[in-house]
Amino acid sequence: MMFLRPSYGLAAALSVLLLSGCAGSVSDAGGLQRFKDVIRGYDHTLTSAEKEAAISELQEDKERQQAQVNQSDGAPKTN
Repeated sequence: MMFLRPSYGLAAALSVLLLSGCAGSVSDAGGLQRFKDVIRGYDHTLTSAEKEAAISELQEDKERQQAQVNQSDGAPKTN
């Protein structure tokens, strides 16, 4: 019983210190931000322009590979 009262005081002081540290780390961006804007840094989905660029790059690679296959079909095969 002797240590109970100081331990409650210590727990209360620590919780206040921890909460004040968290409050100091919150950015003051001038109001609330949209979730979409906040999460964008972690979001790895492609934008429309990035999707179109990736699709065109894949199509070009496929055409190049097909041209190489067509060229090798006409070449004599080695044993």
